[in-house]
Amino acid sequence: MNDDPFVPANALTRALEWARERDYAGWDPYDGLNSPYAKPFKRNWFTRLAWTHAVSRFPINLRPALSIPEERNPKGIALFVLSYLHRYEATGEEADLEEAERLLDWLREYQSRAFDEPCWGYNFDWQNARKFYLPAYRPSVVVTVFCAQAFVAHHRITGDEESLAIAEGACEFIRNEINTREVAGHEAYTYTTDDSFVVINVNALAVRLFALVAAENGDDALMERADELVRFVLSAQEESGAWHYSMPADRSHISHDNFHTGFVLESIREYLDAGGDVAGAAASYERGLTFYREHLFEADGAPKFEHDQSYPHDAHAAAQSIRTFVRDGRPESVELAEQVLDWSLDELFDETGYFYRLRGRFIDDETPYIRWSQAWMCFALASAVRQRADRS
Repeated sequence: MNDDPFVPANALTRALEWARERDYAGWDPYDGLNSPYAKPFKRNWFTRLAWTHAVSRFPINLRPALSIPEERNPKGIALFVLSYLHRYEATGEEADLEEAERLLDWLREYQSRAFDEPCWGYNFDWQNARKFYLPAYRPSVVVTVFCAQAFVAHHRITGDEESLAIAEGACEFIRNEINTREVAGHEAYTYTTDDSFVVINVNALAVRLFALVAAENGDDALMERADELVRFVLSAQEESGAWHYSMPADRSHISHDNFHTGFVLESIREYLDAGGDVAGAAASYERGLTFYREHLFEADGAPKFEHDQSYPHDAHAAAQSIRTFVRDGRPESVELAEQVLDWSLDELFDETGYFYRLRGRFIDDETPYIRWSQAWMCFALASAVRQRADRS
């Protein structure tokens, strides 16, 4: 029996065991405001942001000294659920399904209580630049989509109607509670219920969830809303095939970065596979995938940070790129997924079972982050394991 920890199936087993031993709780790059010592810095956006980034970017991990607790993160839990469900599909091991369902129970319990429909937020206060401030567990589109996606996957595999109902409720939350703004003639979603910040990948993720749910329940109105949002996403694509982070593009603080581009591409792929037929969507996907493949990776498979900035090479970007290429499914994409996976196991995986956050040009961050690196890389590994099982 091959027990090499750098074989993807073995690495996945070790990584999930590492997380389970810690009850899927840990730190996050942006959890600095969970420190009891942060209270004086919570008074305005600048001091909140400064404190958060000081904790995140300090060369050593300050969290133990700052009494920042290790906690479960709803998005991280959703990614672990998806990891177990993918491995269950690959192996048929009932223990994986049982563990996924145990974590889904936790997600049911830890929905945001601020709204009637199912929705979720991060477990920490978060200052997003000058754009908005989001208190702990206040819901956002991004966290809600990933949590709901876990319930959709569970329904697809088991037929559980309660899981589908939760995902349907999450769609209603986004449609009824998230702010919208008109951008170039399109009604686009903002990041949260309380801001005016229009982000491309946020809208693409809403497309993904709406399309996934519509594929399960045949809701034409939900698919029509996905169509509307796809038109917005397509309108924001540049001739090169790239997308900026936000709209308007000239105010985007990120240009063409790795994992947000992956979010957009995977979402369009899901939309197309669910029967989405907006004119130009397939061509947009192909242009975007070409740009992604040619401009956001090093020759050895390392994920670049942005198209014109190599470092840092980040675990989140690596994981999402594996997902994006596996989800595309064509041989050349699967080959790229394998290359990124090999790089990730060589450069980011600790044999004790956890993944480092990043390799920098001069400084690495080897802190174990439960959502940002561990959950994401488990999801990527499980996606690769399932894809290999499908091919065999």
